[in-house]
Amino acid sequence: MSIAAPRPFSGRQFLAILVSAFLVVSAANGLMIWSALSSWSGLVSDSAYQEGLGFDRVLAESRAEAALGWKATIAYDRGRIAVQLSDAKGQPLAGMALSAVLQRPTREGFDRAAALGEVAPGRYEAAIDLPLPGQWDVRVSVKSAGRTRFHAEQRILVEP
Repeated sequence: MSIAAPRPFSGRQFLAILVSAFLVVSAANGLMIWSALSSWSGLVSDSAYQEGLGFDRVLAESRAEAALGWKATIAYDRGRIAVQLSDAKGQPLAGMALSAVLQRPTREGFDRAAALGEVAPGRYEAAIDLPLPGQWDVRVSVKSAGRTRFHAEQRILVEP
């Protein structure tokens, strides 16, 4: 029984391995680039310049909100969003009109909006079905006397 001598490693074999490795890396990079470009455009606003011009107004509104001293506690449990609203002294704020917008920070197309009704002094609730578990950004707007007076934002976690 004779044992065959191993074939020497040739330059062609090395070249084939090297080219194959580069092709695999290039294909993986191409797939990642395609996925990144097709999943989210990165565009946050269609009118960023116009919004930038109104930034002084936004700053003034933020100062006015901070001067009120209002506080909002936002909670989500089993299909219901609840907001507890209080003034600077901790007293409940009744008779307000609240609306909420819930957005997925990682995926577009699942945003939800709801108008909250007052169920107790300073406590506002609404039924809202969120289609996916995970993180959601909640933005609550409080209107009083026909104008928006206060905003509150919070990230919530929806359990599956």
